[in-house]
Amino acid sequence: MFDSFRPAVAGLVSVVTLLSTFPVPAQESVLWTLEAGVRRALDTAPEMRAADAQVAARESGLRQAGAWPNPMVELRADRKLGLDSGGGGADVRYVAVSQPLPLTRLWRQRRVAETQLAGEHENRRYQRLLLEQQVAQAYHAVQLSAARHALARERRELMEEIATGRDRLVRYLAPTERTRLGILREQAAQAIASTEGEYAEAAAQLRALLALPADAEPRTVPLVPAAPPVPLATLLARFDGHPGIVGARLEQDSARAGVDAARSQRFADPVLVLFRERDTFGGVERDYSGVSLSVQIPLWNLNSGSVTKAVVEMDIARARHDARARDFDARLRKSYLHLNHLIEQADNHRRGVLEPSARLFALTRKSFAVGEINVLALVDAHDNYFSAHNHYLELLAQQWLEATDLRLAAGQSLLATEAMP
Repeated sequence: MFDSFRPAVAGLVSVVTLLSTFPVPAQESVLWTLEAGVRRALDTAPEMRAADAQVAARESGLRQAGAWPNPMVELRADRKLGLDSGGGGADVRYVAVSQPLPLTRLWRQRRVAETQLAGEHENRRYQRLLLEQQVAQAYHAVQLSAARHALARERRELMEEIATGRDRLVRYLAPTERTRLGILREQAAQAIASTEGEYAEAAAQLRALLALPADAEPRTVPLVPAAPPVPLATLLARFDGHPGIVGARLEQDSARAGVDAARSQRFADPVLVLFRERDTFGGVERDYSGVSLSVQIPLWNLNSGSVTKAVVEMDIARARHDARARDFDARLRKSYLHLNHLIEQADNHRRGVLEPSARLFALTRKSFAVGEINVLALVDAHDNYFSAHNHYLELLAQQWLEATDLRLAAGQSLLATEAMP
């Protein structure tokens, strides 16, 4: 682990110490953890407002799916009674109330709406995971750029000591040696400028995701090795609860229920009519009541197109579910293997390359100071150490990015409230 890294180099400052002193504007010197950043993004992101609106729309659709069709009232007025009685005039002689009867389709429609709402809740959870991954990627980019900038500052300070004579005895340097030292000083200065630009770009992206003011400087915690993941068997045991897969499964269930709903909607609902009518019987006006039932007869139009379409949509939803489950399973296994490989590679690089190159650089500086070696050996040791350190930082950042991909593939969140069951 990073805590065990103790370079035997007098005068070299550890990356954690350098990161803790990384300069930021005083007006917004706030240290963000990844979890705090994710919570901030979830509270402010327009993507989550859109996901919430989708859930609200599905809830409204569920309420509408269970609503009965409205009844209709029919009034008829004519001159028939007046003509029969010889008195003339027009009278209302027919009043009817008709009610469509959704005997089979209503509960099927409600089943479709229920599965759509449940699927939208899972899609919202999946959107949270996608946003969390986006924030994590920006966060780790800031961590890496800040670590590189701190290392560039360390490099410049060391080269200033060497080039100005504070790190060696006063001795004669040939013009070529002075030129080589000048090149190293200039390279260190260029590295400062380059890493400052990288940090500014990464911080701007994170600042946008967290909806921070334009003058805010989102500091991050130091870049350290990622923890090993839980066993693969544990991740696979929880895999069926992945919100992306559950959402696709519910979409498939909704499509299957949609087939039943389409079959129940092929023909118009039966209509029950209750009426009251006034007419003349044997010269006497009388009121009478009745009931009628109208049913559509499917002689020429069977309305099978909607059913066929629903069956095709069910097949598409099934294929989409299978493809998503396949892709997430492959990504989970790949990310798990890659993360473990990166952890092992970073540890081997630290012990086999970084620490020896740090010790070699320290010994080379001492030998150069007393005139035992020339500047070429110093340049070689310098390049080896800072190249090894930069590569180590890249490995650490890759670990965290791979851990982010692993969480998304496994359907897990950093936040306890979003943890998978």
